[in-house]
Amino acid sequence: MENAKCYELTLTPNYVSDWTFNDAIRELIQNGIDQEVLDKEKHFSIEYDRKRQVVQLKNRKSALKINTLLLGRSSKAGNDDTVGQFGEGYKIAALVLNRIGKTFTVLNNEKNEVWESRFKNSEKWFEKILAFYIGKRKTEDTGLCIEVGNVSWSEYSDLSDVWIGMCDFDYEKVETKYGEILTDEEFAGQVFVNGLFVDCNSDLQYGYNFKPKYINLERDRKTCDTWNVEDITSKMIAEGMVNGGIPIEIVRQMVESNKDDVYHLEFNTYIGDVKKVQEMLVESFDKQNPQPYSIPVGSQDEIKKVKAYGGNPVVVPSKVASLLKNETEKRFEELVKIPCGTGMTLKDRFLRWYDAYSEKLSDVVKKELKSLIDEME
Repeated sequence: MENAKCYELTLTPNYVSDWTFNDAIRELIQNGIDQEVLDKEKHFSIEYDRKRQVVQLKNRKSALKINTLLLGRSSKAGNDDTVGQFGEGYKIAALVLNRIGKTFTVLNNEKNEVWESRFKNSEKWFEKILAFYIGKRKTEDTGLCIEVGNVSWSEYSDLSDVWIGMCDFDYEKVETKYGEILTDEEFAGQVFVNGLFVDCNSDLQYGYNFKPKYINLERDRKTCDTWNVEDITSKMIAEGMVNGGIPIEIVRQMVESNKDDVYHLEFNTYIGDVKKVQEMLVESFDKQNPQPYSIPVGSQDEIKKVKAYGGNPVVVPSKVASLLKNETEKRFEELVKIPCGTGMTLKDRFLRWYDAYSEKLSDVVKKELKSLIDEME
């Protein structure tokens, strides 16, 4: 470009040396999505020109300011609704793309500017660094368009692994306040934030597309905290069940199978939707166990206690037992209050108490108490 002004960035070619084409484009997609989140009129789209082998990432009515070339300069810092926070995105993307032989051009149409990035030998730093060359260009086009050149069709097609918006079919989903539960088998176990794929170590039954405010991403914005993910998925499944999007029977099976999606339900029992899950499990338990004084239990100690007082202990999966802990305690208290049979002596009653609670005592106390009971008439 003639009369273009050069802006040097203090970024050398080997920065983020492990980043790939997909990583770089992911940053650009993220920026585009974030712009639309902040202003719906700045609609984001991505296209591919096969003839020119160019990927075009567009935002209507958007424009770039010169100060965005500063590392750390971001209009999104502290905004819970966006993925980007650190002011590095498109600069790092340009560096990676130039390094692997792609061209990077910004058509900053709202300002009648063209920005091109490439490496140069800096006379100031005596090092090869990334630079942006900004020139003027009259145009009737509007909005912002980033063009990445020298991109093959297969490279473009592989971007479907990066952004859910590249899917070529309408996928099934259940909307919740935390984001989407992706019920298509195609997405089983996958995690997205604002449509962008992130790595997660959880073994999930469904796929999930989270709203950024609920998920803490690592600085690279490609990985997330497993505990955080499973905490939010449990709330999403509970809400999905209450709203009718996820069948009650499916949720029951997930809890009984100890799926990671619902692993944190027991830590969220203060939430109304999770209470509904508990009520569903109690109702299901009673249908399956109509015998009088049936009590859900999850340990040998609980089995002994219930049996000692004449109840019917029913062993349930560990996660169900955790969720029904309060129900188990309530039913046991009711069982204890039932009047003793007329044929029970004081010794019988002490033995029953001993059988129910002795595991809570030390060995010395247990031995002495049992000896005293045996001495009773």
